[in-house]
Parts: sequence; C-alpha cells; structure tokens
Amino acid sequence: MPLLMKMQAFVRSLHAPHNLVRRFALNILNCEHTFKGSLKQKSKRAAMDNRYMLTLLASAFPPATTRK
Repeated sequence: MPLLMKMQAFVRSLHAPHNLVRRFALNILNCEHTFKGSLKQKSKRAAMDNRYMLTLLASAFPPATTRK
C-alpha cells in the first residue's frame, strides 16, 4: 500500500507546474481593475485582445524603481 500512495503523490506532482501557472494567471486577472467583468470575461477578452493582454502583463510586473 505505501508504494501505491507514493505513486499517487508522484502523479499529482506532475500537475504542479500547470497549477502554478493557472494560479498566477487567476491572480493577475483578479488584481486588474480597468475592465469590470467576471474572471471568465476577463480571460476571454485577454485571449482576443492583445492590448488588454499587454495591460494585464504590465500590471503583473510593475516597473522597477531605482534607489538613491
């Protein structure tokens, strides 16, 4: 039985990169407020509108500030 449990944990861990990217994308969509709509609407709009996709990506990675 322990071997079976180890194999199940391994199979689940193969999904980790996909889940991480998915969670990152959902967080970006949640934090973006220029378009009032559901996550589904924002996701579809980002898929169809390149400018909106760039807006999302720009909001996810703010410009670096320089220290003096």
